[in-house]
Amino acid sequence: MAEPALNLPRMSAKEYLELERHSTIRHEFVDGIVYMMAGASRRHNTIALDIRGLLRGKLLRPCLPYALEVKVEVRASETERYFYPDVVVTCSELDNDPYFIKQPTLIIEVTSDSTRNYDRTDKFESYRLLPSLQEYLLVEQDAQHVELFRKRTGWQSERYAPPDELSLESVQIKIPVQAFS
Repeated sequence: MAEPALNLPRMSAKEYLELERHSTIRHEFVDGIVYMMAGASRRHNTIALDIRGLLRGKLLRPCLPYALEVKVEVRASETERYFYPDVVVTCSELDNDPYFIKQPTLIIEVTSDSTRNYDRTDKFESYRLLPSLQEYLLVEQDAQHVELFRKRTGWQSERYAPPDELSLESVQIKIPVQAFS
């Protein structure tokens, strides 16, 4: 994880959400600590937006995909966190906050050398606290393979590479792995 944002004291989630509404820099929030997010590479951005576009063309309502700028809220007992996944899909019509999603069905992270470990460990552990989450997909930025975790299998890892076709059961679509590059 990145270092806490400089000059920002521990704050409440309400203060964080207000900060984000007016900030030109994205931050993630983990139990009162605010972390500045590093900028993504052009390749990372292209992959995330291509995935969102691909999903947008295949998803049936009420499922909708969002990319890069929409937060996911994770709340469970003592935990209150907000993350910016690369792509998130919600299928809940009750998920209508304009700035964040509370009930994601599918979360996709595009990994790089600097984010891979965090996406696979701390972030994934947080996402698993979400009762609505059914699948978590890690897409390698620099290689043609993906790793899928499904709630129904106890979050066991499934790895795919071309010419495999990936079945995203949570949103009932199939996508060839090469579409993620």
